[in-house]
Amino acid sequence: MLMHSMGWGMWLLMGVSTVAFWALVLLVVRALLNVPPAASPDPAGPVLLLQERLARGELTPEQYEQHRRLVVDGR
Repeated sequence: MLMHSMGWGMWLLMGVSTVAFWALVLLVVRALLNVPPAASPDPAGPVLLLQERLARGELTPEQYEQHRRLVVDGR
């Protein structure tokens, strides 16, 4: 009998408020942890490594240019 005293509107309100509560909890946790947005990859790091390999003689100038194009241009 107790279950029938709540109409569909109350069930809907309970469901929506539960989802809103957990969304608020997640937002607060994220704000407290201060999660930075994902950064785009910086091609300077790999290019620097390629320059070092070229300087050590591990790569020929042609290989360096081919790998640099892959890193910078993506082709």
